[in-house]
Amino acid sequence: MRVQATDSFNELAYYSLFDVAERARWYMKDLPWDSFDPSKCTPALIAMVKTMTMGECTTFSATRSFMDMFADDLDFTQWLAVWLYEETKHPQALVKWLSIAGEKVSGQDLLDAREITPMTQSKVEMLTFNIVSEIVAASMYQNLANMVEEPLLKEIVNKLGKDEQRHSVGFEHYCKDYINLADDPNLEKLRCLRSAWVFLQDEAFVQHPVYITLDRLKSTVSDDVMAKIRQKITSRISKATNIPIESPAEFYEAYNALKKAVRSKPGTSMGAI
Repeated sequence: MRVQATDSFNELAYYSLFDVAERARWYMKDLPWDSFDPSKCTPALIAMVKTMTMGECTTFSATRSFMDMFADDLDFTQWLAVWLYEETKHPQALVKWLSIAGEKVSGQDLLDAREITPMTQSKVEMLTFNIVSEIVAASMYQNLANMVEEPLLKEIVNKLGKDEQRHSVGFEHYCKDYINLADDPNLEKLRCLRSAWVFLQDEAFVQHPVYITLDRLKSTVSDDVMAKIRQKITSRISKATNIPIESPAEFYEAYNALKKAVRSKPGTSMGAI
């Protein structure tokens, strides 16, 4: 259990993160729904948006897992409630766009899309997965905003991308917290590096919803965009662990060096790492 605050208002990061969220928040009613241009909408675009919509639906199941794992962490779970609200608007906005475009999405489709594969019992790994997934989602939305000509969708994905980028910062804050407050910070850094390194691989063996969505949309993502995503992940994980890593090519070397250092420490249990 984390040590809880004695002065909640001044010690919980939730309050400052919440203030940022309040200033950045957008509302469904303010989106330019009347600007939809059917001449800029193609079957391929509809299929792409539907795939992204299904990927967004896992927030419900992810929140349930987070709430169970972090039930004793007042700060993180307060922030998580805001994250759930903001993330839940993403599939809502995309489903409405699909409806305007003439594409029906059933309730069963949305329920089925909520299911996720349990991945880890490590809090640092869970937080790392979400730093990475939010960076990937933000990059995907930015890429789509640059590609798409349909004005309503461009506005929607611009807002969704900014949300994802901001959310990655929140997960990074709490990940750093759990690393720095751990009995063995280097062991937790190792878990963080390992979790992120898996995402940097080309093989689609990671059963995380965002990675699965990215794999399904890979044909629409250029090598240049993928290179930028990998560099962003590297830079942010370097910052979270306070380990200098300049490029994805150096990532495994940094992980391996830390692994050797942790192994050399007497009494350290490496588990599956």
